[in-house]
Amino acid sequence: MKNYINNLLKKLTGYQISKFDKSPYKFREKLIDFIEQNSPSGKILDIGSARWNYPKNRFGKDNVTTLDLEPPADVIGNVMNMPFADNSFDCVICLETLEHVENPFTALKEIHRVLKPNGKFIGSTPFMNKIHGEEYGDFWRFTRQGWKKLLTGFKNVNILPFSGTELSPGWYLVVAQK
Repeated sequence: MKNYINNLLKKLTGYQISKFDKSPYKFREKLIDFIEQNSPSGKILDIGSARWNYPKNRFGKDNVTTLDLEPPADVIGNVMNMPFADNSFDCVICLETLEHVENPFTALKEIHRVLKPNGKFIGSTPFMNKIHGEEYGDFWRFTRQGWKKLLTGFKNVNILPFSGTELSPGWYLVVAQK
């Protein structure tokens, strides 16, 4: 019965309830699809990438700059006070990072500042997901309304629930334009 329910849930939502939960792996695949569908191009900033090198491998190490609090990032720094000039990037990718930032409003203002006019923001955060990364802080979960407030000043905002249900998703995937 448990296998039947897990298979049904996986087909319907991409999520399983089992000791060996595959949803984080499905989510990583979904992130890759989401990035591809939103076609980042030009000069890209990848914030909070840690050791996940997909954007750099896919779009070229000369086109992607990584920013994180520690190596192996190209630039060691904080999203709330980035060491880049205004209008520096065509696209900013910020996946699974803003929940770890003490002030996400300041972070989004900084992201907006470093994006070129009409530049694209691609982001994601967990919603109905476990606490994680407590060694550097796990402060926030954002609703659709929360994302709309965070993205004040952006246009063409698209906030998509992923996994779970529409009213109780595991994550939100977001794309917006400066």
